[in-house]
Amino acid sequence: MLPSLVELDLSNCQLHHFPQLPVANFSTLTTLDLSHNQFDNSFVPAWVFGLSRLHFLNLGYNNFQGPIPEGLQNLTSLKHLGLPFNHFSSSVPKWFDRLTHLEHLSLSYNSLEGRIPRSMARLCNLRRLYLGGAKLNQEISEILEIFSGCVSNGLESLALASSSISGHLTDQLGQFKNLDSLDLSNNSIVGPRVLQLYLNKLHGTLSEIHFANLTKLSVFLVGANKLTLKVKRDWIPPFQLIELGLRSCDVGSRFPLWLYSQKDLQFLDLFNSGISGTFPNRLLKSASQLYLLDLGHNQIHGELTNLTKASQLSYLSLIANNFSGSLPLISSNLTVLELSGNSLSGPIFHFLCYTINETMKLKFLFLDRNILQGKLPDCWMSYQNLMALDLSNNKFTGNLPTSLGSLSSLVSLHLRKNRLSGTIPILLKNCTSLVTLDVGENEVFGNIPSWFGERFSRMVLLILRSNNFDGPLPTELCDLAFLQILDLADNNLSGTIPNCIHNLTAMATVNPFTGNAIEYSFPLNSTIGPGTVTEQELVVTKGVAADYNEILNLVRIIDFSKNLFSGTLPMGLTNLKAVQSLNLSYNIFTGRIPETIGTMRSLESIDFSVNKFTGEIPQSMSSLTFLNHLNLSNNYLTGKIPSSTQLQSFNASCFLGNNLCGAPLPKNCTDENVSIPEDVNGEEDEDENDVDYWL
Repeated sequence: MLPSLVELDLSNCQLHHFPQLPVANFSTLTTLDLSHNQFDNSFVPAWVFGLSRLHFLNLGYNNFQGPIPEGLQNLTSLKHLGLPFNHFSSSVPKWFDRLTHLEHLSLSYNSLEGRIPRSMARLCNLRRLYLGGAKLNQEISEILEIFSGCVSNGLESLALASSSISGHLTDQLGQFKNLDSLDLSNNSIVGPRVLQLYLNKLHGTLSEIHFANLTKLSVFLVGANKLTLKVKRDWIPPFQLIELGLRSCDVGSRFPLWLYSQKDLQFLDLFNSGISGTFPNRLLKSASQLYLLDLGHNQIHGELTNLTKASQLSYLSLIANNFSGSLPLISSNLTVLELSGNSLSGPIFHFLCYTINETMKLKFLFLDRNILQGKLPDCWMSYQNLMALDLSNNKFTGNLPTSLGSLSSLVSLHLRKNRLSGTIPILLKNCTSLVTLDVGENEVFGNIPSWFGERFSRMVLLILRSNNFDGPLPTELCDLAFLQILDLADNNLSGTIPNCIHNLTAMATVNPFTGNAIEYSFPLNSTIGPGTVTEQELVVTKGVAADYNEILNLVRIIDFSKNLFSGTLPMGLTNLKAVQSLNLSYNIFTGRIPETIGTMRSLESIDFSVNKFTGEIPQSMSSLTFLNHLNLSNNYLTGKIPSSTQLQSFNASCFLGNNLCGAPLPKNCTDENVSIPEDVNGEEDEDENDVDYWL
């Protein structure tokens, strides 16, 4: 008797006789491996079916025959069942669905016949299924449909080689997000016309042999996987593709020559596919119907030639390559042009204004992060379909052109980090659909126009930082109910924060909108549906600039730092409970920090440093559980720092330059002679229009 035996491994022992033992001997057994033996008796003995605690059972590579024993359905704790390479001759049992904990099932290379039962759709924990060599006589589409429910969520390996499967392989495979291994070899499966497997976890190498029988393939979309395409340089495919998507796959360092044989090609996505060399101008001639070409994030170099004859091209993305020289002339039919992140240089007058008498269809124009220079031309009236324009991070100079006001469809305008000057043109008020306006890091001056609040009712992102704006903050900005980011830092703005600031509804409501990204869509004649452009913004929080795109719609920020704002903080400011970062540093704010600041529960960053705040730190600030950045230094705050794990976790430098005591400061609150900080001039009475900077 072995009453405590848990694991019994007798594999590869050349056993000829299956022991006929009483069940009690193995009542605690969880693992039984009798694989790779040569049992003479052809049936599994009944005592095995009483091992109710068994998790692992492997009887593979033996001489068992007859039907798969029904007694196995009693082993309801099984996670691993291996019966491969025997002589079982039944169909696949319907009762397998009773083994609900099953993760691994191997029935390969027996003498099984009949279809996979639909009851197996209830094996929700199944990770690996091996049924090679069975005579299933079943359509592949039916098999994939059976497992398309809960099984598809976890299935990692599916082996159905030599199993008499037929039919068309369809994009149902795209539902199996965790599938790591698929073996359908030696069947009668017909290649699909459309195969979409993008956004999965596929990996491995594709060669000519994988495509040999896919003569009718017209759509092949496998992007966002880890596949490598390795074919001969002179390979001519047996198919004619209409759509090809190999985004983030490895297609080799040269542009694939076989693509020149694809005369019907309309959609080509080779984004981030490791291509170098020069732009494939020949493709625009050989694929005369090509309307979408994405070669972004590669190492393609050289100058771009005239694209006016590519009249069929609607979408061209060449972002993040090594293109140089001037901008190419484009066809009036182009809808999307993305040339961001290259080394394109020179003025843009010829590019923009050569079709001054022709209406362009262009909706999205991205020229940011290049070396473009000169004045912005004043011929934007030809681009009235434009929805998004990004000219940021270049070397443009001069005033903002008034013809920007003719872009009545514009929703996104990025002009950040140039050398633009002048005032905001009044005709910009005609762009009433604006969601994003970023003119940060330029030399624009004048008052912030009061008509912003009336004309830009859909505004979500307003960034005017690091310019020369002056004057008060117009109260009309309070009408921007959808505003989520308001960045006015590093200007010469003055006056008080308007009492109506609580009307910024999007900042007062935590996650008022669905979805994380701010996206703009456009028609795309493709099986993948409409195209989308995701808004991207450089946002400064906690003193660090970072790009936000996929989660931009979740960000709520107010930054008024480095201005000349004064007065007390309006109580309505603390109604903005969704704000995550509040920066009022380097101003002349006075009075107390509102006691209700603790109700701004979303706050992660507060910077009130270098102001003239007085009084004690509100006790409620200690309840801001998400707070991880705090700077209250160089004010006139007094008293004890509130005791809490939250506030005491910050460095003492966050509180210096005040009349404070208590941890984390070294000064104990019982100490006397706590001095009031002096300004840099050593004076006690300051003019209220001066800003003091304390070290």
